[in-house]
Amino acid sequence: MPYVEIVLTLKSCIMIEEIIPAFTPHKEVKMLSADRDIINKLPAVDSQISFLPFVNFLKDKLTVTSGTRSDFYRYLIRKFEAEPQLLREIKDVQIIDDRGELMELLSTVIFPVVSDEQKNNFTLSTPYQFSIFSYSESFRKLFIDKDETNLKLPSEISETYLKQVQCSMIYDHVLEKYYGIKLNERPELIYPVTDADTGMKRYFRMHYDRRFIDVHLKGELPPIQDCAVCLNTFRILDLELQLKKMPLELFAIEGFGVWVAEDVTIAESLECIKKILLRPGDCSGSINELKEVVQALVGLNDVEIGLMPFVKINDNFLLNEEYTMHSLLGKHWRADDEQSVTDFHNFLAFQKQNPEPMPITNVGENLLGFAAFLKPIFETGTRSYIFYPMQNSDGILGMLELSSGVPNSLTHEVMTRLEPAIPLLSLAMLKNKDAFHDKIELLVKEKFTALQPSVEWKFSEVAWEFLKKNGSATETGKIIFDNVYPLYGAIDIRNSSVERNHAIQKDLQQHLHLIDETLARLQSVVQLNFLEGLKFKNANFMRSIENGLLPDDEMHINEFLRNEAESVFCHLENSNSNARSITENYFNLQRLFRAALSL
Repeated sequence: MPYVEIVLTLKSCIMIEEIIPAFTPHKEVKMLSADRDIINKLPAVDSQISFLPFVNFLKDKLTVTSGTRSDFYRYLIRKFEAEPQLLREIKDVQIIDDRGELMELLSTVIFPVVSDEQKNNFTLSTPYQFSIFSYSESFRKLFIDKDETNLKLPSEISETYLKQVQCSMIYDHVLEKYYGIKLNERPELIYPVTDADTGMKRYFRMHYDRRFIDVHLKGELPPIQDCAVCLNTFRILDLELQLKKMPLELFAIEGFGVWVAEDVTIAESLECIKKILLRPGDCSGSINELKEVVQALVGLNDVEIGLMPFVKINDNFLLNEEYTMHSLLGKHWRADDEQSVTDFHNFLAFQKQNPEPMPITNVGENLLGFAAFLKPIFETGTRSYIFYPMQNSDGILGMLELSSGVPNSLTHEVMTRLEPAIPLLSLAMLKNKDAFHDKIELLVKEKFTALQPSVEWKFSEVAWEFLKKNGSATETGKIIFDNVYPLYGAIDIRNSSVERNHAIQKDLQQHLHLIDETLARLQSVVQLNFLEGLKFKNANFMRSIENGLLPDDEMHINEFLRNEAESVFCHLENSNSNARSITENYFNLQRLFRAALSL
């Protein structure tokens, strides 16, 4: 070995030896498990803690590394081989606790000392069991109870799903080692956690690292053809059958696993919004849920959230208290109060002049001079405010608001956390807008009759006045057109209504068939669960109108097409390049379809 390399190797080993005393005194190693009532219902697994697989992992690494890194690996191997008790099955956690400095070094190897401790949400665990023995401080705060006696499991996760997660991890390891098969399914644990520092809900995805685990066969393996593993899709089709054909008692497992928690609050929050959007009907009943999701995205517990859809009739915005009640500003407005109506229109004028989202970091009295409509929230303690309008080509669809009593707390940084959710929230606002107009249209048809577009505006206004009274009026207002004279008469054509319904039925069937084909193509390129839900709902509509069209079918199907199917297609067209050509093809066919109807 050249002289220079010998010197460098000696220096690196001296530096390594100097690292060990630099560690702070280790805390006592505890073995913590999840609730015993849950654990006892899971399949028994013969698994023990051992550090031999870790040493073997390092020895394998020596074949592909060199220089200081390989010196470090050799140093670690020597340290562990000097403790033979660590290389056997460890049943007493005291053996680990007595070697605290070596455990600290192990954690530093797996998670480098230069990384962010607050983001190192990890723990070491008994192989394929929900019991842990060494964890980072950030993991303790999130996933261990206050008394540090138990590992917390999400209350939302059933014992059946925990069993599926545990068994899938074990079988994935076994099938890869003994059959050369890698499963295509990896059930994930998503932990909803209330952050102790902020009081806000956060979501974490638990990743399991099995590189330091080894599996040993205790009996005879069954032929893979006899098991419940599909050799085309590489999935376990029937877990109970798989447990029967290949029982876990066949295997002895040693080593240690590493759980790593990844913060997926943004992704899970967006999934929550998507699930709300897929519900039938408008989103007015789910606005409070949407506000909770936004609060989780922001990650601040001292912030109030407002969310308000905007609706129009005859191109005039309506002060609809059913929607304004969810707004921080709007909840102070009353439709029968002149000042409230003035404030509402002043706000609309301000929004038209300032269409971009803006953080008002310091709401003071000087601001009220040119934005007097902010006075109600200023008087209730708002000192920092974000107004985020959501718009389309027709104008404002709705607005999202954030309010804090602390000046300068709501900034552009906070606003950027909201941006991933804005397209989905816009779809929710559009869904409310369309549902409102469907409600008006249905009321007109119930109380009056089918209308020509030229006079529909008048009937919509009367229907809105009826709705404002919560439908409590004994009769609707009179429809009067002043100074209007008929120029010609019209006669009814025999069976015209029957033929019209038959034509509409055929048109809707063609449209639903197109939706079904589009969803099938999307599912081949995009793996999203809610597409299956849309396909199922679309199939139900196709069956419901197969033999005829009921009075409300047309309205419900159009609402589904516009508010659910096409809203999802629009979102995918803008957010997923693989889906864009499919959705573009749908909208092109739809335009041709509508053009043919207008001929």
